[in-house]
Amino acid sequence: MESFFQSFPIWLNLVVFAAGVGAVIKGAEWFTDGTVGIADATGVPKIFIGATIVSLATTSPEMSVSYIAALLNRPATSVGNAVGSTVCNIGLILSLAALIQPVKVPRTIGMVQGFSMIAAGAAVAALGWDGGLGRWNGLLLLVGAGVYLWVMLRQSGWGNGEPAPETAPSDWGPTVRHFIAGGGCVAGGSVLIVQNAAVLAHAAGVSELVIGLTLVALGTSLPEFVTAISSSLRGHGDIAVGNVIGANVLNLTLVLGGASTILPMGIERQLFALEFPVMGVLMALVVFLAVSRGRIGRRGGAIFFSIYLIYLVLLTVYYL
Repeated sequence: MESFFQSFPIWLNLVVFAAGVGAVIKGAEWFTDGTVGIADATGVPKIFIGATIVSLATTSPEMSVSYIAALLNRPATSVGNAVGSTVCNIGLILSLAALIQPVKVPRTIGMVQGFSMIAAGAAVAALGWDGGLGRWNGLLLLVGAGVYLWVMLRQSGWGNGEPAPETAPSDWGPTVRHFIAGGGCVAGGSVLIVQNAAVLAHAAGVSELVIGLTLVALGTSLPEFVTAISSSLRGHGDIAVGNVIGANVLNLTLVLGGASTILPMGIERQLFALEFPVMGVLMALVVFLAVSRGRIGRRGGAIFFSIYLIYLVLLTVYYL
């Protein structure tokens, strides 16, 4: 398949890459609708849907891209996508949401989800310090994802007797169609992204890791971007923060952990020199603002955005 895309002129690789991103975005939208519809119809509490299932659905592009990259023996794309999306989620997406309108952050999000995010980042850095994430490391990260989802489940009040809504059989048709079609679009679009990202990296003379950290990460983070911006515009900034933090936890545990169980991942030293420090600073600032002030204002958003711009400049200067 790789040789097939290599036979294309470079402009067509760009078009196919963009088509893959479009398929992933639309697929993620359908997949989210289907997932939430199924959860709602089976009586899953609304708070749990927002805290976990929506984050799982909006993380489906990163998950699909990283898993397929691992299956196609593209570990650099897999790692770059997961780590780059985590940096992008705070430095670009959350910053723009806060610049549009200051967002309130419930203390529980800052304390539980925020510290879970920092713990996930520290675990990835520690496990990858020897230069790679093996299958056992991936299993540990998957266990961490399971623990996180379980904590969110317990916090949601699951099992307190909330009755399941009555759902007519005819209501299941669109829900199941969205779920299946969305999953198919995300998976198919992911193949187009991964294969053409490799071709674009070679044509530009840069590493697949850099392409993964930038183009691929930005493309797969678009569902979080749409969710965060629309939530902020409607005055629901807490949803934006919760979704971004939840997506980051899952990127580092479920996405990277699952990919590592498929194919051991090499962790390049560049990540310890630039990406991990930037990721750690952004995470710490989010938790600090959430716990100490209970909000992320426009000044905080500007700081996040400035850090992200500096990161992109450093990435360009030293690695392109």
